[in-house]
Amino acid sequence: MHLLKMQFEKLGCTVSAHEGVLAVHGKTPYSRIICAHIDRHGLISLGGNEFAYAAQYMKEIKYGEPNRSSYQELQDIMDRFEGEHVIAYDPETHEKTGEGFIESCLPSAETGNSVFRIKGLENIDLGTPVAYAREAKTENGLFKGQIDNVLCVATVYALFANGFNGTALLTCEEEIGKSWTFIAEYLKLFEIETSELLILDTSPYADSEPIDNGRIIFRNRDKSEFFNPNLTDRLIQRAAAMGQLYQIKDEYLLAEGKAQEQLGSTELGRLLQNELDQRGNPRWNGATIQIPTMMYHTSYETTSVLAIQNFYAYLENILIINPLEVTNVVAL
Repeated sequence: MHLLKMQFEKLGCTVSAHEGVLAVHGKTPYSRIICAHIDRHGLISLGGNEFAYAAQYMKEIKYGEPNRSSYQELQDIMDRFEGEHVIAYDPETHEKTGEGFIESCLPSAETGNSVFRIKGLENIDLGTPVAYAREAKTENGLFKGQIDNVLCVATVYALFANGFNGTALLTCEEEIGKSWTFIAEYLKLFEIETSELLILDTSPYADSEPIDNGRIIFRNRDKSEFFNPNLTDRLIQRAAAMGQLYQIKDEYLLAEGKAQEQLGSTELGRLLQNELDQRGNPRWNGATIQIPTMMYHTSYETTSVLAIQNFYAYLENILIINPLEVTNVVAL
């Protein structure tokens, strides 16, 4: 968070850090609120050259919630990260304290967790965080790397650099399904009532068509909740008016014969499901705008340069060039 805070302050933004969220404000902070998550996949030292998958570890240690994965899921994690170059760093100073290569990943059916061993970091201190060092690269019109959240945070930075004056809430712990709690606490703290949150994220696909054609991805809903239909409709209408190709993911999945449970869980859906008003309705609402990717949550996650360009051009249009009307963002 510290590094991001400095970068946004250099743009002239007002930046404040709260538990689990970095709030970045332009000149008219309540003109529009956008959200993106900033956590990344990584490991944490357990001592004795054993490292845990950080998402599993934090969910169990910090929240006391079991995070057992199936053996197949653990096998997938092993196949995904074995041989990766990694860097250990000081969580306070962010300085590199060592580096190495993942030598093995041992899936434990008994504990439901993954235990990594890293050549070169055998004597690292207990609790040291470890980040994957793979750099993103462009190849044949495709952009590959550990790009989940990085793309959206970079997009948010570019938006502020080019004239966006609203607020961005950059959250942690999305990977373990907790980032919505930090959004909720921030909105409560500043007594903000809105049904027009815009949540930016990547969206996983097995089919490359949305990536190849640079589609912008919208959703009416996820597996648990419906989003603000008026806002979603206005977003779709703007994309159509711009001539942007898009896809409504829940409609696509249902047309493919997927069950409701397979529509996926989103940050916005969890916020709506868990924060209710006195009438039992979601206290806040909004819509999602996503960029399609393949090989989700890996060091090889892939999208196209065209998709990135279209994603940014669309957001620049609705937030800066011809701002989409905001009907109700209120700071009480």
